[in-house]
This record gives sequence, C-alpha cells and structure tokens, in this order.
Amino acid sequence: MNYIDVTAAILTIKNKILAAKRAEGKHLAGYWEFPGGKIEAGETAEQCLKRELKEEFTIDAEVGEFVAESIFDYGDKRIRLLAYKVKHLAGEFQLIDHDEIRWLPIEELDSLKWAPADIPIIAALKQQAKAKPTAEFYANNAQNYADETLAYDINHIRDHFVSLLPNIGLNPPHILDMGCGSGRDSKAFIDAGFTVTALEASKDLALLAEVHIGQAVLNMRYQQLRVKNSYDAIWACASLLHCPKSQIEYVIQNCIDALKEGGVFYFSFKQGEGERLDERGRFFNDYTVASLNALIAKFDQLAVIDIWQVTTPLRGQDQTWINGLVRKVLVPKLAVFKGCK
Repeated sequence: MNYIDVTAAILTIKNKILAAKRAEGKHLAGYWEFPGGKIEAGETAEQCLKRELKEEFTIDAEVGEFVAESIFDYGDKRIRLLAYKVKHLAGEFQLIDHDEIRWLPIEELDSLKWAPADIPIIAALKQQAKAKPTAEFYANNAQNYADETLAYDINHIRDHFVSLLPNIGLNPPHILDMGCGSGRDSKAFIDAGFTVTALEASKDLALLAEVHIGQAVLNMRYQQLRVKNSYDAIWACASLLHCPKSQIEYVIQNCIDALKEGGVFYFSFKQGEGERLDERGRFFNDYTVASLNALIAKFDQLAVIDIWQVTTPLRGQDQTWINGLVRKVLVPKLAVFKGCK
C-alpha cells in the first residue's frame, strides 16, 4: 500500500501545544491540525517540517525526536502522518494557511474538532505523558537503583549475546549499550575487550555509570538515536520496556539502521500485555513471547535468533521477563519508516 508521507509539528511553549485551524478554501477547512505538510522527493521529515513551518508561519524551528505516526485513508488518498517534537527558535507567528491558532495544554486538545489523521497523535501524546513520572523516579532514586542493578547477575545472557557477535578480525566489536543504567553491562563488555558506547536517558544514572565504567556516557533518550551502520551489536537490557507502543516501532527501526549488517540486537521486557504503571510509578510497555514475535515480524531486516521467557527473583518476588535476540539480515529490505530519516 502506497502512502503519502506527511509531517506534523508538536510545538510546545510553556507546556501548551500549538493547534492550527485550516483556513477557508483549504482541504479540511475548519478542522484543527498539528501544522506540517507533505514530504517532498529527496527531503527528510526534519527538513520538511522546517520548510513548512517557515512557509506557514514564517518561523524558524528545530526538529527534535519522533512522537508517533498515524495512518489514515481519506478515500482519495492514504496518508502516513509522522509527528515530531519541535522547538520554536525565532520569528513571529503569521497565519498563511490557517485562520486561527491556539495554545492548549494536552488535556484540552480534545475540545477542538481535529482532522481525522491527527486524532491518533493526540492519543499518543496523552499516553506518552503518562511515562513522565518514570524519568522522575530515576532522578530521585538513581543511587539505590544503581546499587540494586549492580548486584543483579545476568552473566549467562551476556555470555550468550557475546557468543553471537560477528567475527570482525583484529578490531573488537563495537557495542551500543542502549539504556546502560548503572553501567553494569557496559563495564563487563569493556573488561572483556569490546569497544562500548554507553547511552542513558537519566542524567543522574549517566553520571553514576561514568564513574563505574571509567568513560563518558551519552546522556540522551533512545528516541534520539539517528545513526547508520555504526554498531556491531546493540544491548538494550531492561530499557525498551519504558518505550510507549506509539514509539516502539520507530525506535526499533532506528536500531536496525544503527546496526551494521549481521549485527546482533538484544532486548528485554516485562511479561504482560499492554501499557501500565508499576507500584513505583514507572511506565512499562509489556509483551508476551507471542506478541514480541509479532512485533519483530514487522521488520524484514530482523532475523530472530531466539525469543524466550524466564522467571527470576527480584526484590523478594518472582518476575517474568521476555528476552529477545535478533540479527540484522545481510540483504537490506524496505525500511518500515521510509522517509523518516
């Protein structure tokens, strides 16, 4: 199925999001939307948003991380709407393709009559807002969390992962530890002679990890990962489980892009179905063996090595985990998010 790729800007100022009403004479006149437009040939989504915001509002903007996608069939065309966070840099707002704009807190977005393709983006924004307390938890409990994870032994999984790494001769494989937490696994990989890039969204945990592993840690979210053919392996132990379903496919595709051909990708989730908050207020996106297999099956570039379930004790009770090991296949296939990069 062919789509028309269209961008949408989630532009927030003082915790209020920009909504724009389509002007009379325009397609969907009178409906509200997140501003943006069609991605032109040879143009990235980021370039498109910068151009559209300049054309529609005469402002300069910086495009940030991906938010969500929405696919909608308008009858005469089928569009794929790709929403990104956007920061206003300069310029006064002038209305060219719209006759009104409003700045609304997320809980008031439903008060407007939205273009149908934009409605799922609002739902994704609301769901992602529920994940914010997770960052606060790690900021407030960084040392305790680091101490707890440093004592947790997963040598058997790391050893299995290492045994699958590609043989690249004299150069040690380069591993991305995506969501390194305390730095436990990064240190194990470094001590084993591998080259490691450690990434951690929590500033407090990143600082602790730097001390533990003796090297710099990238303080960034995995939603911001945008590199190509850079790593021989990606280790995402208990990190993607905090990624909302509205973003998980985008993040996995970016991991595929970041891997070299033949690269190995490990990830783990809590066992369950759907999204939830735990007793600590942390957001989780849970999977079963079946639902994780179904998710990975969406990506032609990933070959499953193993997806398995294991139950282990943690904090005085048994917890069931779903683990996955996959490999980037040697023959490139069509990427799921064509036009996103």
